[in-house]
Amino acid sequence: MLRAAVYPLAAVVVLALAFLLVGPKYALGALVSGVTVVAGTVLAAWVGLGGGVQAAGSAMIRMFLGFALKIVLIVAVLAMAFVWWRLPPLALLAAIPVALMFQVLALARR
Repeated sequence: MLRAAVYPLAAVVVLALAFLLVGPKYALGALVSGVTVVAGTVLAAWVGLGGGVQAAGSAMIRMFLGFALKIVLIVAVLAMAFVWWRLPPLALLAAIPVALMFQVLALARR
């Protein structure tokens, strides 16, 4: 599971460095939303997989709860970044698919 957090984080840092050419607020926006996706993934893994061996129903509830917490975390941080911190929407929204794509690619690698 560590690989699913490290690869997207590296991709988000590269994206933030690319956005640094546009401006520091763009780089910060990409970094904030990308790190939020990685943190949400770690939170979902901790909640979903941290219960040990359980019955199928309990395991599925933990997985769904972890996913719901991940989505709530991402939406809450995006709302704060849009409203309070006034970070550029392009950078905020660009980092999310990059982080998720590299997460899937990291999990698909053997």
